[in-house]
Amino acid sequence: MSQEAMNRLIDALKQGAGLKDDFIYYMSFDDYTNLPDPFSRTTFTVEEVSHRINRYPNPEKPDQLFDWDIHGRLFTPARRTIPDMAVVMIHGGAANEYEFIFTPDGPEKYPDLTKVDPGKARVGVAQHVASLGITVLTISLPGHYSGKPWPPISERRPEFILGKTPGDAELKNRLAVYTFRMCTEAIKTLVEKNLEESIFMWGHSTGGEYFYLMEQYGLKNRLIGGLGFGTGMPAWVRKEWDLACAKKSPEERAAPFRNLTDLSRRSAAGYVKSGYVGPNQPWGDAERWFELEHHRRPQFKPFLQDIEHSAHDVLLPAIKKASGLPDDELFITYKSDLNRLHGKKMLHIVGEHDKGHWIEGGEKSLEFRREVYAFKRFKPFAQDLRLIVVPRLTHYGHVESHNERLANLMVTGFKEYFSNA
Repeated sequence: MSQEAMNRLIDALKQGAGLKDDFIYYMSFDDYTNLPDPFSRTTFTVEEVSHRINRYPNPEKPDQLFDWDIHGRLFTPARRTIPDMAVVMIHGGAANEYEFIFTPDGPEKYPDLTKVDPGKARVGVAQHVASLGITVLTISLPGHYSGKPWPPISERRPEFILGKTPGDAELKNRLAVYTFRMCTEAIKTLVEKNLEESIFMWGHSTGGEYFYLMEQYGLKNRLIGGLGFGTGMPAWVRKEWDLACAKKSPEERAAPFRNLTDLSRRSAAGYVKSGYVGPNQPWGDAERWFELEHHRRPQFKPFLQDIEHSAHDVLLPAIKKASGLPDDELFITYKSDLNRLHGKKMLHIVGEHDKGHWIEGGEKSLEFRREVYAFKRFKPFAQDLRLIVVPRLTHYGHVESHNERLANLMVTGFKEYFSNA
């Protein structure tokens, strides 16, 4: 481990030393892999938590609202290193809480990281963060968690109510109203039921939208600042980026989602096409990745969530007709208010091999790389910005080799960068 690597990171976070283009810190891979623990390790306990909300009329039972279950796991360290602070982790589109708890090639266990070399344990980033003394709540959005192994991908259906598989009509009716507004309410409720602390909210990929929505929809916990890895941006910013960079028209990009009440099902070939594979993945190819995750990762995403996150507003008239929902329930990702970034610091980390967030747009110029484009929009509002670029990592750096260093990087940010936020 290298104290020099830690010193360079702290200097970049606190004084802006070594930053390029206002807010970018290009971290060397050697510094990343040798970043020491910012705190001594501790033990932690793990508790399953869940909550049920009611939202949207059930067309099959007009006098009833649909029930939606949200599930998570709460990691509580034996020794807290930063008082009154917790991290909430929200998965991307086709995943669930397990993405932060285990790695594809690692054990489905909770080893004592005070007695096992964290660099060899191959556990999820949530376990590493908790072992550094930070409370962590990992969340599975409604429908994405199952307490039993999933069937073949082509046959899978979301468990909107835990332990129950919907029939054809119910599935279609629920997918017509699977909105960010419903998910926001479910997340808010689970957080408030289980955490009293001030929080960071880290949403990976599509899950990154929620940081920008929580305060607007009444979260009682104080939201400290913006934390991200492979993180989404407000959909209205994504819309601007698409208009500037996309090679297809809005209608062409939205075409695959016109069957509104369907699921986008993932495949190994799709992972390759999306650029999710890279040089820092010890399990090998995408097929092996799917084999290892088959039993616990859902590998589906409701079309409506993709539509709202990807800013396919050309489909809004059809969505309003299919869902029957009023305007204030739809495309709330267009309503994120950046004025709420005032007084907040932002720390995002991006992998150099992340196709969507770092590579695409770069052929035009640096400012059109998606994370940079977003930060340019945030700069007039946020108190301060740091974007750390790490070599060899992809969109899934949090499960790749050396993911314990990603936890160290994040917790160092809590300790050194956000401490006076």
